Amino acid sequence: MKKIIFKISFVFLIFSCDLNPDNNVENDKDIYYDNELISMVYMNSNNKTKSEIGEFSEYYQNRMNDLEPDVLSWKFFNSGEGKIILLERYKDEAAIFNHINNVSEGNPMENDFIKFLDHFQVDSIQYFGQTSQKFKDTIESFGFPVSYKTLISGYSK
Repeated sequence: MKKIIFKISFVFLIFSCDLNPDNNVENDKDIYYDNELISMVYMNSNNKTKSEIGEFSEYYQNRMNDLEPDVLSWKFFNSGEGKIILLERYKDEAAIFNHINNVSEGNPMENDFIKFLDHFQVDSIQYFGQTSQKFKDTIESFGFPVSYKTLISGYSK
């Protein structure tokens, strides 16, 4: 009987051990993004078919994933009647400034952004999170209607 209890206890001990020493609460804190910014870009299709929008959206989000490591998420959503919502999550303001640089003239995504504007008409943008005045001035210089929502409380990981 003692052997059976010992074996059962041993099995429970093995299964309760953390077999991944890198997976602990202290290391998990490293993946929190205290300065994360989220944007919701409200758009219309620019006379493109659903197929064209789908193919381009897939292409563009793959480019973002390949070229911009501090972009946490980039998702296109169908909102009905030719409307599209783009959800973007950035690690921080610097990640958005990097994106702006990448789509600017002479940089890796310049032509991709030209195609983006050929596929989508931006109606408005909402930013969620803490933003600096420099950030607001830069974003507003593009001429899109923009609104800002400051964080009360929360986390991302």
